[in-house]
Amino acid sequence: MFFGLLLFIYLIVVILMIGAILVQKPRGGGLSGALGGGGMENILGARGAPTFFTKLTAFLGGFFLVLSLVLSILNAPRGYTAQKSAIERTQQQGQPTPLNLPPVGGGSSEGGQGEAPQGSNQ
Repeated sequence: MFFGLLLFIYLIVVILMIGAILVQKPRGGGLSGALGGGGMENILGARGAPTFFTKLTAFLGGFFLVLSLVLSILNAPRGYTAQKSAIERTQQQGQPTPLNLPPVGGGSSEGGQGEAPQGSNQ
């Protein structure tokens, strides 16, 4: 119930923010004004006093951010814990038993030379 109410408020904030942004009067030439078409006023920020819609957009943007964080926390699965690394899991389970593999030299430890495996070029 609480999550649904917050989601409804979230949608209202989104719609109001879209409206507040679209109603604002454009200042300058957009990207072309910032790249040299509008003079130094656009770069240095001489825009005048903020209007009601500028303040409303800033407030709705902040409220949108806070509501997004709250909704994501409320929507997280219950009892969620981060997965442990492979090293931590093996330490919890104890040391694994070593594999009994034959020595690399083909099984004979005398003389240092064993038979070459089938299919090799030796």
